[in-house]
Amino acid sequence: MKKTTSGLVLATLLTASVTAWAEPVGQTVGEAFDLESNELLYRETHCVIGSEDAREVIYQNDAGDLIAHKRVDYRSGEFTPSFVQQNFYSRERIEVAMDDGRVLMSVRDEAQPEAVEVSSDAPEPGTQVVIDAGFDYFVRNHWDELVSGEIKEFAFPFAARSSLVDLRIRRFGCSYESETDQCFRLELSNWLYRMLAAPIELGYDATDRRLTRYRGLSNIGDGKGNGQVVDIRYDYDNVPAQACAIPRQALTDNADLPDPVPYSVDRES
Repeated sequence: MKKTTSGLVLATLLTASVTAWAEPVGQTVGEAFDLESNELLYRETHCVIGSEDAREVIYQNDAGDLIAHKRVDYRSGEFTPSFVQQNFYSRERIEVAMDDGRVLMSVRDEAQPEAVEVSSDAPEPGTQVVIDAGFDYFVRNHWDELVSGEIKEFAFPFAARSSLVDLRIRRFGCSYESETDQCFRLELSNWLYRMLAAPIELGYDATDRRLTRYRGLSNIGDGKGNGQVVDIRYDYDNVPAQACAIPRQALTDNADLPDPVPYSVDRES
């Protein structure tokens, strides 16, 4: 990651791996548009594979090329799933898992496979840990408290910095027009850092309690490795039947991405 201003660095940390929270009941597609130009940048397809504990997220650019791939395992808990993400533009693999009360994190540069950064961190006593897409469960589990105005805090792992960072979420008015969404603001807990980093806006359907919008810095960079500020719009209904049928050859051609846990892939279920 390039070292620029403090605000950009903190914003990048804040969104290192927290997009794609939409609960993939069946299949879900999120289209990521540039927040300013409204240009379509990429699509992310969320799939249930093999069992309810195993999820897959497929990232493709507007031309349909595979740009990233993630597999998530919820057997360690709804709030604390393990995951392996491969970013093909940067040739980087990120792995995070919960192990005996500690969060294990590793970042591997495919250009230098021997240079693997592995670290672990433990939360403060009584602090809730939330990992990656487990945040969606966290929001829905605390829905009533959040809607009533309570602020919820938790520790979130940022593998790029080998540490846990304290975040908070609270109810906030939507910046976009909607008659059905309940919006929340995700930001750093530290008040000083919060002044430097742009928050993340999350929109949920107030009736179904499903993620509909994500507005902020993406965890997917462009072809030059630059960050992208996006407006992701999630669709649970109008998903192509073969959206999850990603060719296995596409993964083989890009990188050897091991499964975080052993499970069978049943594309027909």
